Amino acid sequence: MKRQADNFVDFQQRAREFQVGDVVVPFGFFESQAGRVTAVWPAIGMVDVEMPTGNKRWPVEELQKFTDGVVDPPRNDTTAGGAGTVSVPGGPEESIFRVANAFMRKALYWAQNDRQYRMTRTEQDSGVPCCPKCEDHPPLKKAVYKRRGGSSTPLLGCPGCMFLIKDVDILNHPAAAAVEEG
Repeated sequence: MKRQADNFVDFQQRAREFQVGDVVVPFGFFESQAGRVTAVWPAIGMVDVEMPTGNKRWPVEELQKFTDGVVDPPRNDTTAGGAGTVSVPGGPEESIFRVANAFMRKALYWAQNDRQYRMTRTEQDSGVPCCPKCEDHPPLKKAVYKRRGGSSTPLLGCPGCMFLIKDVDILNHPAAAAVEEG
């Protein structure tokens, strides 16, 4: 599998080439459709341009300067891996793990209608479901909710956020399996 480039184009540097008052033309437009720069946003690599049709925000990679009837192409090299590039913080390997970790399920997750949840594989191995709402995902503790007529319903609850769930509403919980069998 081919590895992606470690460097990307520095559009913040490219945005610094533009100044308020510059006449610019978007690539693919005619010179008569030029506009004047009204604001430069180097942090996000964007430029506000007053066009004949109104003010519009353009990415700097889509604009070229128009000076004295001549189009002035960009000055810095925008080829990925070329001059004027910025490396990815931590390298590509670290960013892959950071993205994958953000999408991993770390606690109970909603699986079906009517508040039906599933435990993650690590929760199944330990037998203890964790709170899906708290950031640190603490384990849910046994709780009892007293209803009318003196009958009680066993619940699992988070002491931090008060998330409550019946153990039979967790599809792969041992208590739910016992209800299905019996």
